[in-house]
Amino acid sequence: MKIARTNHNERNTEMNQAIRTIGLAGVGIGIALAPHVQAQNNPILKQEDPGFVYAADPAAEVFNGKVYVYCSRDQPDAKGYSGMQDYVVLESPDMKTWINHGVVLKPREYSWADGQMNAPDCAYKDGWYYLYFPYDKTYVGVAKSRSPAGPWEEAVTDKITTIFDPTVFVDDDGQAYIYGTDSKVNVGPEGKEIWGAKLKDNMVELDGPWYRLSGLKDKISEGVTIFKRDGIYYFMARVGNKTGYWMADNPLPSPDNPDNPKQATHNTKDGYANFIGFMSRAQNDAPCHMSAIEFNNQWYYFYHRGVSVNNGSYNKRSASFDKLEFNEDGTIQTVQFTLETVDTSDHGKGSVHLDAADFSESHKVLAATNLDKDGGLQLQELFDGSWAKYEHVDFGENPDNQPIPFFVRAYSDRRANEQAIEIRLDSLDSEPIAIIPITDTKKEYQTFSTMLENVKGKHTLYVTFKGEVPRKARLCLMTINWFEYTPAN
Repeated sequence: MKIARTNHNERNTEMNQAIRTIGLAGVGIGIALAPHVQAQNNPILKQEDPGFVYAADPAAEVFNGKVYVYCSRDQPDAKGYSGMQDYVVLESPDMKTWINHGVVLKPREYSWADGQMNAPDCAYKDGWYYLYFPYDKTYVGVAKSRSPAGPWEEAVTDKITTIFDPTVFVDDDGQAYIYGTDSKVNVGPEGKEIWGAKLKDNMVELDGPWYRLSGLKDKISEGVTIFKRDGIYYFMARVGNKTGYWMADNPLPSPDNPDNPKQATHNTKDGYANFIGFMSRAQNDAPCHMSAIEFNNQWYYFYHRGVSVNNGSYNKRSASFDKLEFNEDGTIQTVQFTLETVDTSDHGKGSVHLDAADFSESHKVLAATNLDKDGGLQLQELFDGSWAKYEHVDFGENPDNQPIPFFVRAYSDRRANEQAIEIRLDSLDSEPIAIIPITDTKKEYQTFSTMLENVKGKHTLYVTFKGEVPRKARLCLMTINWFEYTPAN
């Protein structure tokens, strides 16, 4: 597990804190807001919260029975990432009540740290919490504190190494490791791989060289992180617009590391971490950056959203989390991104909101920002035969076999004939369970609906698009913002 040692006492420092209560009613320290009950928990911070910040790149850790999430901060007027300059800590005792400590570390106050400051991480050892942060994109600095939320002081007076998106992991035997990607700086031969190295007991010096953990064809962009479960080491990273993951028997690879001989169980035949596949849907509203923890016998996946929440953008992101589930063989199930239910009409209460851009697979679709009042991303460039796939869609137990209302938010200027959306379950080749004709929306977004008959339980949802357009015009059929349905229980 990516969890530091917790058999020690800590002294909390009083700070100005804003508290966010989500889920069922909870009591917290600081400025208590009225309890807010909702079906989903995301994002952690809402724009109307006191002390709201755009908290991105969430690195979650468990210290002293509480969850701490270390985030970089996006500027409220950000057009890029060059303005990233400080770090935020969020804290929760129960994954429902959240304390926003606000900005706790400003590395630019140190004489040696400047430039763009991306994703951080935190680790604990021997009475100290170490906060690892990049400056000038790829130089790794370190601050330390006796408390997980600070105050922080310099642990070094210069960079300790060079890597992109550093993450630190303390194994069960107390050995610490640092990982990252060379997508922005070459650690070894030019490439885009996961690299790892040992740290000395002082936590601020490398104890040996960097070792490559992933294959040359994996093409990692950013966001490397690690956790350990049932003796297996899991590495996650952004590959394209999804989170890919690897499994390995060792914290460092065996080909170049004599301390870890080759093991065929989870590593590749060459001894590198084995790329298993993707554990998230396409994340198009912000670049993927993630972490994972186990808390109270449940695993969680932390990530951030951009365009779809808090009037955000690709450069103004908000930390979120969802449950992380495993198969019996240790592989990871596709994470289901959730958002706060959008109440657009009477049908919104108690419904499940599914962003159209949160597909796991697709054919001939494009996710892009739209102009709908509901915000978010839309599916556009939809043609006859285009489709999108959504996994683990839960329609409820439905013991009375009730028809389930299903809604879609769409825009169309009726450039095609007989255009429609077809709903299928579990197979792209199955018969449609519903067909929704899409008419001219008069240059605005409208909500269309149908009833799903004889549906219950979890399914893979396939949405296909049909219609005829003039052969020479190459006009798209429609654009789609979201789907919504009300489970029957």
